[in-house]
Amino acid sequence: MSVVNAATSHRAAPAVAASATAPAGVSLRSSHPALVSVPASVVVPAGAGTAAFTVKTTRPRTTTNVTITATANGQARSVVLTVKR
Repeated sequence: MSVVNAATSHRAAPAVAASATAPAGVSLRSSHPALVSVPASVVVPAGAGTAAFTVKTTRPRTTTNVTITATANGQARSVVLTVKR
C-alpha cells in the first residue's frame, strides 16, 4: 500500500483472529506516529473478519515505509504503508 504526500486513507485492520459471535477489540499501532497516525483501537463486528479505520499521513521529507500493527487476543499482524513524497 502507498499514499502520496499528506493524505487521508481508509484501510482495513488485518484479520488477527477468526470471526467470532461477539465483537472483538483490536489495538492499532504505527511505527512512525508523527508521519502516519492511526486510531488506538477499532472494533471488529461479530462475524466479520476485518474493521475499517482511517489513516492520516503528513508529508515526509523522503519516501518512508511505516508499519501498522493490529493486535488482538495475543496475536499481531502487520502491514507496511509506503508514504511517498
